[in-house]
Amino acid sequence: MQYGQYQGVSFSGSSGNINNTDPNEIIRKIEKRSLRRTSTELGFFILFYFLMMTEASGILSNYISESGVVTAENSRILTFLMQIAAALVSPLLAAVFYRLISRGRSKVYLPKSHVEFKTLVPLILLGMGAAMVANNLANMFDSNISLFRLENSARFSRATKTVPEILLYALSTAVVPAFAEEFAFRGILMGTLRKYGDAFAILASSVMFGAMHGNTTQIVFAFILGLIFAFVDCKANSIVPSIIIHFLNNFHSVVIDLMNSSRTITKESVLIIYNAEVIMFCLLGILSFIYFSLKDKMFFKVSNSDKNSFSHTDVLTLKEKCKSFFTSVGIIISLGLFFLEMVFYLLPPETQKQVIKVISFE
Repeated sequence: MQYGQYQGVSFSGSSGNINNTDPNEIIRKIEKRSLRRTSTELGFFILFYFLMMTEASGILSNYISESGVVTAENSRILTFLMQIAAALVSPLLAAVFYRLISRGRSKVYLPKSHVEFKTLVPLILLGMGAAMVANNLANMFDSNISLFRLENSARFSRATKTVPEILLYALSTAVVPAFAEEFAFRGILMGTLRKYGDAFAILASSVMFGAMHGNTTQIVFAFILGLIFAFVDCKANSIVPSIIIHFLNNFHSVVIDLMNSSRTITKESVLIIYNAEVIMFCLLGILSFIYFSLKDKMFFKVSNSDKNSFSHTDVLTLKEKCKSFFTSVGIIISLGLFFLEMVFYLLPPETQKQVIKVISFE
């Protein structure tokens, strides 16, 4: 969209011809309309992705259960395999769905630029340091939510026993989500919104990333992580840094979880190892922060105006962009569903079972 083409154009309305209309105001209205349409399409893309993630596992689970191949020995392995399959298929089908509803208007921007090693490593260490801080903040939030007489019933620890189960647990928790979620949120969602400025793209994609996780603890944690992932990707112009940080962060949780479930490692030893890792990544993150600050004084500044070669829009303020995004139909519906999921996890287990019965028409 070239802005110059709107200058000098006359518009006619109910009151007659309107001449000398402010071109900037015309452009502003057009950009708001364009952003709201794009936001609605992205909202339905995230909604479709979420439903595929939740329903695909259920469909596969029912199919396998009816086939009679599930036994006490292989049930956990089959569960992990179903989760992996659902996680891999969901973003790909959602991407196809997004292309269909956008009718090819919105091109998916997946940066393919090479990230130099001297930039990639400090970015990863910076992200991991920030992720360790975010993780501890989320733990504090989860520990103190009982003050409001609430309890998050979503728990994610898995007691694995065999080597295949451990490998599949790591694959389904650390490896697959790093690729699938980064493709969906930093690739398609943020990549599409970057034409409206990196600051807006980072904020909007992080809110949706946090909201989709559906429970109070992960919403806080995922939102902060989303900001970190989006920032490093914008600076590197690549989704490679966030994929690596996402994997390392999840793998760190997997290792701690496995050690906690181990009978050979004491809880005190696990706590020492955990704290040592947190301190190490935080120190390396601080060093990376100093490195980038000395290298480029403007490195940590994110502009609301687009400075990328693939777009040219910077007429709207950050507030106007956020208002257009979060008031679009698709985003409202998606956030509404995520809010209901969050409330569901805050309900007592007995009430959750009753809700499930009502939804299932049992």
